[in-house]
Amino acid sequence: MSTAVLFDRYGTSDELYGADVSVPTPAPGEVVVRYTAIGVNPIDWKLLGGGLRDLVPLDLPGGCLGVEAAGVVVDVGPGVRRFEVGDAVIRHGRPGTYRQYEAVPAAQEADELTPQPGRFSAEQAAVLPVAAGTAYSALVQVGLRAGERLLVHGASGGVGLAAVQLARLIGAEVIGTASAQHHLLLRRLGATPVAYGDGLLGRLAPLGPFDASVDCAGGPQPTETAAELVRSRARRVTVSWDPGARAGDVPHLEHVPLELAATLDLIGHSAFELPVAARFPLAQAAEALDLGRKGGLGGKIVLLPGAAAPTDRLPPPAPGSSGPAS
Repeated sequence: MSTAVLFDRYGTSDELYGADVSVPTPAPGEVVVRYTAIGVNPIDWKLLGGGLRDLVPLDLPGGCLGVEAAGVVVDVGPGVRRFEVGDAVIRHGRPGTYRQYEAVPAAQEADELTPQPGRFSAEQAAVLPVAAGTAYSALVQVGLRAGERLLVHGASGGVGLAAVQLARLIGAEVIGTASAQHHLLLRRLGATPVAYGDGLLGRLAPLGPFDASVDCAGGPQPTETAAELVRSRARRVTVSWDPGARAGDVPHLEHVPLELAATLDLIGHSAFELPVAARFPLAQAAEALDLGRKGGLGGKIVLLPGAAAPTDRLPPPAPGSSGPAS
């Protein structure tokens, strides 16, 4: 048997419960993956709350959250040639990773499994798909090129930090909006930080003109400043589900095919890392979601299926073993 965190109806984190489930047997074209780290994302609590039920319908009761994870292949179904037992993989896409084991389609066309590069730890691999993949698609959509100046709203969140680093790898100059407590981090990543809040347009205007903008925050202010400071509508994008952002003159994100694989190709062996702000055992998924909803962490949250349940959240690793690479 193995453990999964499930829910039977839409609502708050109180709806989540742990359940003993059978370790799956792979069907033809599938592999079974044992997860070692699972990423927690805003889409998880939005799915749980029912706000995305029309876009991403879930099979209830017994729904499972989680759209990214890292793990190891432990069983291979008939017809699979792409992976073998023991391969480290990154799972991404449809919800269902809040569990210890999962049967996953293995074909590249399904785009749910990507080989995990050896340079990334399980935790780093688990938090790459949503943040880095989304940021990559956003930069492709706005056509960012070397030598250009990019404005990133919400630069200290997961997608924002990824956008800053990927843009720097492309060779662009980056100006990122964030609260003052995250400015040092943005400077370390090579971006120029600007405090958001009242008067933002006045603070940004002298740093322009901007060739492109990526809104990772949502709300009216990023929409208004992007429309004012980036001349071409085609070079603005928002990754936010906020209706206000989508209603403005800023196109919404369109994900590119095989997004994660392309992102990993861009990163290569360059310095790239997303800070992990908190770690929880899988059994404490509800607490992880509640912490994520508060925001302002300046990093990602991971669930660890193999961790015992402590009374408090697991501490961060020792200095130097996590956080953005310098």
